[in-house]
Amino acid sequence: MNNGIQRVGNVFYFADDLTAAIDWYTTLLGTTPVDVHRQLAAFDVAGTRLTVHISDEYNRPAFTAGAVSYWDVDDLDWVVGDCVRRGGEIHRGPKKVFTGETLCQVLDPFGNLIGFREPPQVSTVEPSAPGD
Repeated sequence: MNNGIQRVGNVFYFADDLTAAIDWYTTLLGTTPVDVHRQLAAFDVAGTRLTVHISDEYNRPAFTAGAVSYWDVDDLDWVVGDCVRRGGEIHRGPKKVFTGETLCQVLDPFGNLIGFREPPQVSTVEPSAPGD
């Protein structure tokens, strides 16, 4: 039975300095927010909403909460390097795991934990026929 649960629709990150967070994520994502309000800005990331929300009495950045959202990327080394050049810190990885994917967790400058995932490389080599 599918209780109506579908794909992840929105991931929230929190920051004390919303303007700086909007700038940081605009650069990371290569796009501007699709929705901006006094307390938040929302980006569209391939159909999933990424919302950067100003820290408040209910939510603060916390990388120890136990959940990590992993965003698929084409070039993990480049994305992680870009994050680090702009004030992020590598938290865990990069690490190739048994499934063939490469994972890395980065702390953004605001204290949020972001996961990045590079899918396994698919071989484009055609198998040779017997006798070749």
